[in-house]
Amino acid sequence: MDCNIKTCLLFIWLFSLAPELLKGEEPCVRKLRDGRLISEGSCQNPNADDIIKQLRQDVYKKTTWYPAINGFSYKLFREGVTYGNAQLECKKHGAGLASAGIRNRTVFSEIMPLIKESRLGTWIGLDDIQQEGKFVWQDGVTSTEKNTYWGNTIQPDNSGNEDCVHLQRNAPWNLNDLSCSTPLQFLCEK
Repeated sequence: MDCNIKTCLLFIWLFSLAPELLKGEEPCVRKLRDGRLISEGSCQNPNADDIIKQLRQDVYKKTTWYPAINGFSYKLFREGVTYGNAQLECKKHGAGLASAGIRNRTVFSEIMPLIKESRLGTWIGLDDIQQEGKFVWQDGVTSTEKNTYWGNTIQPDNSGNEDCVHLQRNAPWNLNDLSCSTPLQFLCEK
């Protein structure tokens, strides 16, 4: 079956809506007639712009892993969760909290646009949970002055038992230690 990109995307979109099309008293049937999408039954007739907009949103939601130049992919999860829950959520996606990309300044600059739109700080894969004052990246690399950029701050300060590290929004995205129970968005790396 030959089809142009709009037609193929339309069929994919319609297929994804199949369960919703059967709601109501009359089934909703959508089909192409003379190059136009028409609806029969109890449903609304979307225009092409609505369909394309919905497709873009669906694709974005399913494929938001950003492939970086270091061979890892990154995804920002905007829901606020504790550090432990952020680790679990990343694991569900076959990933860990971002580590290698934060240590590499080139990659860090590349992935920052994913994070900068947010109003929250962002959990990354660095903590001193196992031994106070000894920060270890989630991928097992020990934190050093050469691979951990705390910025122009006096961090880590362990103020109030702060064992987990996030990118601090109000300190131009410098690293900051914080209580692990603080709900923040998080950046996964796989």
